[in-house]
Amino acid sequence: MRHFTEEAIQLIDLSNEPGLAGVRLLLFDVAKLPNDLIFELGKLLSPQELRKAARFRFMNDRRVYLAGRGMLRKMASEVLGVPAENLVIGEGLYGKPYLADYGNLLPFNLSHSGDVVALAFDFGRREVGVDVEKINRSFEYWDVAGHYFSKKECDRVFNHRDFYRYWTMKEALLKVTGAGLVDDLPTMDLSGKMNRVKVADERLLPFKDKAFTIYTFDNEEIIFSLAVAGAQMTSVEHEGVKVAHVYFY
Repeated sequence: MRHFTEEAIQLIDLSNEPGLAGVRLLLFDVAKLPNDLIFELGKLLSPQELRKAARFRFMNDRRVYLAGRGMLRKMASEVLGVPAENLVIGEGLYGKPYLADYGNLLPFNLSHSGDVVALAFDFGRREVGVDVEKINRSFEYWDVAGHYFSKKECDRVFNHRDFYRYWTMKEALLKVTGAGLVDDLPTMDLSGKMNRVKVADERLLPFKDKAFTIYTFDNEEIIFSLAVAGAQMTSVEHEGVKVAHVYFY
């Protein structure tokens, strides 16, 4: 995998992971983007999106939103051959965004942490979820882990990197399903490589008897997880990449 902190915008090479064939991940640091690029990306947004951007209290949050939505529209426009400003971005029952006029032709997902934005597309038409987190070593994670993680997961959390790995895995899995934040996250135990998760929330009922695969990548600065539908073939795990399989029953 290419190092992903050298440039402001990078298309991450995922070719070493067979199960991610067809997935394209764009990772960028909004703080490093020039204002004129943010302005140009903002021009691609719909009036509704621009109104939402204007409601952000802090300019940095506004820039992140404009850059994320603008880059999403730009990339989707290039793939679909449709003017970016003509794309309609709808929301599912629990808020997962999708391209309203194109069904499952180009599933995507978007995440940000601070100034870092991750944008994932799956050209294989599988549902995809992504979550990115900047590693904050001053964050006291134990209370959060104790509230949202299973006992087995907590037993495997020895440092900030472990915490963020499990957190992004859970978030990416929930985002690929589009279920949003479920009520009983500790029952979603992802501590192993092969995980059977009992459906305890009605929002996950449509995914009973279905499988997902989660890939987690990390370096010194950030951790991100990608979740895709299906029990995907995986390569041998290597440094900086971990793979987990999930089956809902």
